[in-house]
Amino acid sequence: MAVPPPKTTLILYNIPDKCLLGIDLQFFTSTADFSGIKLIPDGVHVLHWSSPTADPTGTENAIPTSSKIMNNHDEEDSDNVLLKSQAVRESDNIVMSNMNLRMAVFFEAIEGKTTSMTWDEEAEEFVTSKRDVDVVKYWLAGLRKLYPHLISYPESSPEFAALTFLLTPKLLSTYLPESYNKAVPVSSITASSTDSLLLSQAISKASSSSNRSTPLDDTDSFRFLNFDLKRQRTWREGAVGRELTTAALDRSWFLGDLVSRERNGDYNAVLAELQLCFVLLVLLANYSAAEQWKRIVELLCTCKSAVSSQPKVYRKFLDTLYAQFQLIYEGCARLWYTPTIDLLAWKIRHLQSLKSRL
Repeated sequence: MAVPPPKTTLILYNIPDKCLLGIDLQFFTSTADFSGIKLIPDGVHVLHWSSPTADPTGTENAIPTSSKIMNNHDEEDSDNVLLKSQAVRESDNIVMSNMNLRMAVFFEAIEGKTTSMTWDEEAEEFVTSKRDVDVVKYWLAGLRKLYPHLISYPESSPEFAALTFLLTPKLLSTYLPESYNKAVPVSSITASSTDSLLLSQAISKASSSSNRSTPLDDTDSFRFLNFDLKRQRTWREGAVGRELTTAALDRSWFLGDLVSRERNGDYNAVLAELQLCFVLLVLLANYSAAEQWKRIVELLCTCKSAVSSQPKVYRKFLDTLYAQFQLIYEGCARLWYTPTIDLLAWKIRHLQSLKSRL
């Protein structure tokens, strides 16, 4: 019996020429002969792309080459000899217009797994097979010949794992739209359920022909933690005096109550959501994810007693922020949806707030 290829193999069919593709933090431009990616390590990964019809000539938002974003191979082995011909890496920069819609599909890599996706020309997106490829069948039918020509997942690319070490398929099914289970991709304009509700209410209010709100279908919306530090009270009902003052300055009670109500007491789920939001922000320039990322960072940085009661959680929180700092430092901030948001300075300000509570 044929032995399945090691790690995970991703086969991509009908890929159009000059499509800006990426896996995790790696970007490359496809050619008509590009067929997929091999040796993908275990864990959660994301395939992302922009339409090949998008104008690739703009330079306003050029992304500088960085080892933190994409890594060039120091040595070319027999498996990577077609790297440059199969998928032309942008050696100086990768160009992405602010108007280009980027989309992504998350998938899990497991040892010996082979997954296939096909480009839907009409929808301009990748459609995942309803079930995994029959590895033995495809191996015998030609995968063995195709395999040497697939691009290898860079072994020197641990950054994505550091950014997503808490993400699991189960947690992704909690945060991503319900359609995620049907392998429908998310995009730069996917909204959270809260944002969808606000939009629905705004549409209803602006409509003179309707006297009631007609909620939008939020099955294609992110299902993030629902909280607003500016509009919600952060102390328990009935709190008075010193307790009220303390809770207003220390949001630990609010954090614990939120995690208990919406995540069954799992603090790691909150950190995983923080990691997911950052990835969606960096790769898709998603506005809802950016706003949720800021809310979670602000909440965690304005707690005091939680730092001592949940030391492991805050250690992971700081590890996550460190990995994100590294990416920002290397120039990835140019990927974000607007240059007016100085996330680095914003994050430093809230870390100083956290330090003052220690």
